[in-house]
Amino acid sequence: MKVREIVRRIEEQLPLSWSEEWDNSGLLVGDPESSADKIAVALDATEHSILRAIGMNCGMLVTHHPVIFRSIDRVVLPSPEAQAISASLKGGTAVYSSHTSWDSSPEGVNVILSNLLGLKDFSPLLYPRGGAWGMGSIGRLRRPATLSSLARAVRDAWGLSYLSAYGDGSAPLNLAALCGGAGGDFLQAAIDRGADVYITADVSYHCVMQAQAANIALITVNHGEMEAASLPGLRDLLKEATGLGVELLENSNWIPSLIGAGRRGQGRRARTA
Repeated sequence: MKVREIVRRIEEQLPLSWSEEWDNSGLLVGDPESSADKIAVALDATEHSILRAIGMNCGMLVTHHPVIFRSIDRVVLPSPEAQAISASLKGGTAVYSSHTSWDSSPEGVNVILSNLLGLKDFSPLLYPRGGAWGMGSIGRLRRPATLSSLARAVRDAWGLSYLSAYGDGSAPLNLAALCGGAGGDFLQAAIDRGADVYITADVSYHCVMQAQAANIALITVNHGEMEAASLPGLRDLLKEATGLGVELLENSNWIPSLIGAGRRGQGRRARTA
């Protein structure tokens, strides 16, 4: 199948109009007229993942994160972007990104994370535009939970190696909000919607302070591990859309190494490993 036909079928399911304005989704590297009989799926388009896709005879690699995200002035080795782009062009494997179009899909990141966690009656945290499902999610836990019991449930549901939790450990939690990836900017939306706890990645010190001031519990996780939980769903969507074989690549290169991590408390903060 031609790459341009694969792109057309992907974008029937994940329209680029669902992407955020600052995003860079779509076909980012490769020849639309080349052929692909098999597709690989990974979180990131690194040189490593591209070489693995080439080694598996995959004519296209579909990733969540774009290989070219912010504007670049030059492609010069040995920068990571240049290494990835060079590997793609030399090996003839095109690279496509479904970033925020996958985040906001009714089959995408936030819906999958909500289902895995067992949220009930969940809806978008930020309401959709252009026919997308929306960004983030908010819904009720199956039963009231403490911060520590919810942290364990999140860790197990999403296959995390570690997380950090902030808040009152004795308060019952009922309404949970989440956002796949770096969702610190959406904390205020979770507060405004009355959430008892917000779960996301890559939050700043000031975001933690904002949560404390608003009396909302906060659970922060590894960005890559959180979003990797959605990749089996992306693989299945691609299989159905294209009818091609789709291989899910493990993203072992970004799994964090924990040194001296254990169960401990630090005031109002607890880290669960």
